[in-house]
Amino acid sequence: MILMCLIGSTSYAKDEQPELIKGHATAYCLEGITATDIPVRKGIAAAGRREWLGKTAIVYQRLPNGEIGKIIGIYEIQDTGCKESVIDVWCPEEECQPFMDRVYEDGCQGKVWIQILEAAG
Repeated sequence: MILMCLIGSTSYAKDEQPELIKGHATAYCLEGITATDIPVRKGIAAAGRREWLGKTAIVYQRLPNGEIGKIIGIYEIQDTGCKESVIDVWCPEEECQPFMDRVYEDGCQGKVWIQILEAAG
């Protein structure tokens, strides 16, 4: 239901809706500068595939049966260096473990669905 609301609220035509990518989510808390030369900060510094740079990722739990679970968050991809289908989300140190707990709850084991949205323009 959440997915349909989010997809439905974009300007995509029905046959052009963004695909969902099977992936994994991790968290990091190291301070630094992203690949786009901005300092890491909550909600902004997520690392992903190079072709995702500058785009927005909506991340959902991938339940053990493959269905879409709860939304994990919405992140701007401003960093790179992750493997094929991994999104690495920057969190303040005290929020890294709670983030990982969220992506592992309900039997998800860190598995997520990743929806990449083009930047508005």
